[in-house]
Amino acid sequence: MAFGLKYDSLENYLKSYGKYIVRQARGILKKRGKNVTGKLSKSLRYDIVETKDGYDIQFLASKYASFVNKGVSGTEGRRTYIDQDGKRKVSPFKFKKQPPSSVIEGWIKNRGIRGRKLQASTYRLKDGTVKKRNDAGQFITRKSLAFLIARGIKRKGIPAASFYTQPLSYSFNKFKKDMMQHFKTDILNEIKTFKKWV
Repeated sequence: MAFGLKYDSLENYLKSYGKYIVRQARGILKKRGKNVTGKLSKSLRYDIVETKDGYDIQFLASKYASFVNKGVSGTEGRRTYIDQDGKRKVSPFKFKKQPPSSVIEGWIKNRGIRGRKLQASTYRLKDGTVKKRNDAGQFITRKSLAFLIARGIKRKGIPAASFYTQPLSYSFNKFKKDMMQHFKTDILNEIKTFKKWV
């Protein structure tokens, strides 16, 4: 750092803020049902990088986290998310083709979802006789259900969780204020140390 200044107070504050944002993000994922396997939640972390101008705090996650955070628009509707400034924006992501049913099958299995029972249906013969189909009471197969869900996702998209950007927007003003206070503390501590040496 310039002039050999130590930013212990600021660095400790950034660590506590990083932990706070990750904790809030995990809470949002859980509340919105986006934490079935726990993989995304476990991937959330922060990193504090020292630069020539000070410190940079980065929030990291799995590759697909951006899609969950900002949502994905469908072919028949747009999805929006809350950015780190608290403004609602249209998702930069959009489905061009239907997601693979095999992925949806795994999602269905993890959530313990079963298809509804098929309703009794009838059909008419050429002679006018009405017959009942004998498939009533049967459940739709997981494969068929996965295809229907995938088709619905392509049309409607995926709603945004805003798990990182929302807590950042709520806390940003307080973050700036607290950060300056910790920076001030470090400067005052440095001045005190300097006076002892003079």
